[in-house]
Amino acid sequence: MAQINLYDLKEEMVIRLRNADILSVGDRGVTTSQDTGTFVAANSHTLATNPTLLKNVRDITVGGSPLTWIDDYTVNYSTGVISFVNAQSGAYVINYDQGSTDKLFPDYPQEYLKREDFPRVGMGLDLATAVDAALGGASNTWSNIRASVICYDLSQKNVDEIATKIKDFFMSNKKVWKEVDYIRYVGFGPMLPSTFGKDKCFQRNVLVELPGIQEA
Repeated sequence: MAQINLYDLKEEMVIRLRNADILSVGDRGVTTSQDTGTFVAANSHTLATNPTLLKNVRDITVGGSPLTWIDDYTVNYSTGVISFVNAQSGAYVINYDQGSTDKLFPDYPQEYLKREDFPRVGMGLDLATAVDAALGGASNTWSNIRASVICYDLSQKNVDEIATKIKDFFMSNKKVWKEVDYIRYVGFGPMLPSTFGKDKCFQRNVLVELPGIQEA
């Protein structure tokens, strides 16, 4: 495996959590739109939306058959271009979310956020440790990365509901990833009063680990 790109890894985690409806489209402040038409030996397709508004591609079907993200296609979220592993022909339906904002991000909330800006989910890569795969650094390095997905909301009950959804997602999707081979759920952090939302909300971390990453 090549060296891990931390930005791409966090983007993938965010897209998958958005598609899993960890927060509803209503809570996120986005709308689900549809792009339809017919492909003729298409190697790529540009979505009919401003790429700055594109948040996540939910699913793609071509000729009535669903495609699988990573295996069948990838998405460049900077340009809105979908690239296909194999050329596609037939009637297509693409469902995607778009909006000027979101509530699920690959970073931490800003201090100025208000009560109405929650619920919210953020994340961070907390710790990375590495060892050489052979004595004297003669071969590739093995890395272990610990990440937190942080749930924020105005009540402890809501925080726990979001955290449980995230836990269930990671437990059911250990090996679906492009950037890493495996992500495992580790546990919950404590319920804490948050400094965000003008000290009116709570937060809890869901801890995951990306073990045994072989980096070139």
